[in-house]
Amino acid sequence: MKRYIDPENERYRFYVRETLNGYSLQVLVVDQDENIPLTPQVAARLQISLPKSYRLQSCTREAAEQQLDELATLNGWAPVDTQD
Repeated sequence: MKRYIDPENERYRFYVRETLNGYSLQVLVVDQDENIPLTPQVAARLQISLPKSYRLQSCTREAAEQQLDELATLNGWAPVDTQD
C-alpha cells in the first residue's frame, strides 16, 4: 500500500483506505492514531493543495492511488516505505 508523508510536517500520513463505496483518500494523524477522510475542508485546514479534478472516493484502488500520487506530486510529499 502506498503511503506519503509531508517532509515538512511528519505528523500526517496520507494513504488509500477501502470503504463501503470503494476506496477513499485518508489522513492518519500519527500522534493521535486517528484516521480521517481527506475532504476539501480537511485539506484546507492542513493547507494541502487539491487539483480541480480531486475526488475523495474512487471505485478502484488503482484510481485512488493514482489520485494520491497526483496529490503527492502537487504537494511535495515523500513516499513512506511500507511492507504491505
